[in-house]
Amino acid sequence: MRVATYNIRNGRAVDPASFWWTRRRALRDVVTRVDADVWGLQEVYRFQRRHLARTVLPAHSWGSVGRGRNRNGGGEQVPVFHRRAVFADATASTRWFGPTPERPGSRPDGAAFPRIATIADLIPAGDGPVVRVANLHLDSDSVERRAEALGQLVPWLADEPRAPTIVMGDFNGPMTEPGFDALTEAGFRSALPADAGPTSNGFGRRLDEQQQIDHVFVSSHFKVVGARIDTDSGHASDHYPVVVDLAFSD
Repeated sequence: MRVATYNIRNGRAVDPASFWWTRRRALRDVVTRVDADVWGLQEVYRFQRRHLARTVLPAHSWGSVGRGRNRNGGGEQVPVFHRRAVFADATASTRWFGPTPERPGSRPDGAAFPRIATIADLIPAGDGPVVRVANLHLDSDSVERRAEALGQLVPWLADEPRAPTIVMGDFNGPMTEPGFDALTEAGFRSALPADAGPTSNGFGRRLDEQQQIDHVFVSSHFKVVGARIDTDSGHASDHYPVVVDLAFSD
């Protein structure tokens, strides 16, 4: 099973490098070439999601779940796409980080925007367990808010026994931040080593600011067969995808 997380850069950004209409073909090519079975995407607006569904992730082959972060369901989304040949269906919920996680559009104190996680239970097309996937996009301005969000996330994922679980997304911070302790203490491990290189590329600008801020964490149910930062994706976005091949542990 191949999973990938990718911040595709929001299509409403007005800087020339971000202009959606000039890079959407390149982004489609990335999705096709990576050939993941599960995608966790960030910074997705409705029109971008519709475009991907019309082109490289069509509904007859792909399911998708996730809603926008705003009260009315609009705004940026963090959808999960799943290949129907691998996962036939999915159930999902959206949670808002902060004191009222079930209230649409809510945000933590001091946050400029709501921040959300899409939590999907992927139902296999054949034999095998349900796989839980959490796709998230954390606060870009505050280490403390990122740490609080990860502390909230772990109980949301807890079952007894825990389902095979993948946590992925744009964490907006490196693994040296203290918030990652909540994941590791809950038994999750990173698929990428900390020295794998940066996942943000800034469209080739501000090279000194590039960091590994996109991550994939897995529960002990999985063994990591391979993991990479797909730098061949170039500047289809200001992030590179993180691509991980997984197998179930014996």
